[in-house]
Amino acid sequence: MTEDKVENEFSRIFNLELTQKSGTKVEYVANEQECEALARRFSIPRILELKADCEFRKLSQKEIGDYKLSVHLKAKIIQKCVMTLNDVNESIEENFLIIFQMEKRSKKADDLPKEIEFEAHEEDIEVILDKEIDAGEYIAEYLSLSINPYPRQDNVTREELGHKIITEEDVNSEPEKKNPFSVLKDLKHKT
Repeated sequence: MTEDKVENEFSRIFNLELTQKSGTKVEYVANEQECEALARRFSIPRILELKADCEFRKLSQKEIGDYKLSVHLKAKIIQKCVMTLNDVNESIEENFLIIFQMEKRSKKADDLPKEIEFEAHEEDIEVILDKEIDAGEYIAEYLSLSINPYPRQDNVTREELGHKIITEEDVNSEPEKKNPFSVLKDLKHKT
């Protein structure tokens, strides 16, 4: 039986050992075929542009992790409006950080930690086995998280749709309903 290897649509392999002391800056730009493949993966009509400015840094022994990847992501995509199904242009601009920590391999099972402690950080911590990472896959994953799950045209009005779009103000402006059991509370004291 042959093993099917899944290829990433936007693969950009980077060897962390090549990181310079002052940091290494790399710009990754998706070509037309990669944009089409990512659009299919994310079930959206089109990705017009995908660009990521990355900086790889080696961390000091005082910091958590071994390497840090800082990314400034820019993308232009087209989605379908959830109300009218017309095309909606969307611009995405995100910054994110990922800390890469090399897994420490030990030959003795007794040396392995029994519990793993996690702390809340603003950045993700990835435990890696190899110094080669696919930065493009991380960029694609963060792009998918940044896509608006309910895109809507700005000019869509309630009247055009034939039903009411409830806004947050509409929900909060409703008067508080009277508790139906409040009548029973008064009866309890009369017996």
